[in-house]
Amino acid sequence: MPDRQRGGALLIALLAVALATVIAVALIERGQQGMARTEALLISERAWQYARGMESLAAETIRRAQGGEVDPTVLDGTWTEPFEVPGGFVQGRLIDQQARFNVNALIHPDAAHAARARDTFARLLDRLGLEAGIAEELLDWLEGATMPRPGSAADDWYMRLNPPYRTAGSPMATPSELRWLRSVDADAWQQLADVVTALPNPDMIININTAPAELVASLFEELDDDQARRVMADGPFSSRSAFLEHPVIQPLAQPGMERYLTTGSLWFLAQSRVVLDGIERDYFRLLTAAGPGYDEFRYLSQGVP
Repeated sequence: MPDRQRGGALLIALLAVALATVIAVALIERGQQGMARTEALLISERAWQYARGMESLAAETIRRAQGGEVDPTVLDGTWTEPFEVPGGFVQGRLIDQQARFNVNALIHPDAAHAARARDTFARLLDRLGLEAGIAEELLDWLEGATMPRPGSAADDWYMRLNPPYRTAGSPMATPSELRWLRSVDADAWQQLADVVTALPNPDMIININTAPAELVASLFEELDDDQARRVMADGPFSSRSAFLEHPVIQPLAQPGMERYLTTGSLWFLAQSRVVLDGIERDYFRLLTAAGPGYDEFRYLSQGVP
């Protein structure tokens, strides 16, 4: 065979080997990627199942705490000790949602209840040093207003944003929806995050034994934070009447005030933290004292909403 033909054959052979190598590497990489995706899905499913287990434990803990079988301090938001599982650990906590202001109370069907909630929220904003206009913007958002209240914002303002959006015209599903409001920036949300909630019912019923002083003070027109702290230091209160008869509260209490108060919460946010292979996943579910409520959300999160 002439040298030129032998050289051509060798070149073809080398190209074939190179092509086969490229194909083999591509197939190996694809297989590795497929295995990685499968492993990630399996870990995600394991995390979800662990979270469901913690949810069941949370519901049972609420039942036992309210039945007096365990110390009620398990409901105060403290993290459980980590439970070791293959590849990591899980832990959880229960966050009292009636120690927070229910933003959906602003559109309560009872006019008197709604008015009381709006006044309370306005005072809470003032105590937090936030813009008073947030209350009007929230009300316009919940009502789906096309014509905003004075100093507020409605569809015409939000539709000029990029991307544009409209007011909801419905109750909030999570309090983090407040971030959609014009006046709620990251700093404002950081101050609101620990004192607000969004419950599926529109009632404003505050747990006077677990709520922060600024929220308790906001229930009354002439009660300041220091007075509220002194009152709460005399707790826990066995009943709403005991609270309303406190020497500091009694002169400020108005008829019918007890309907906005409670000494035992019904709503809790269960947070399950699952750490597998160094990856942290947080799951949240809103629970009632009777058991599961509804899914607040089921996605990966880096903290409490």
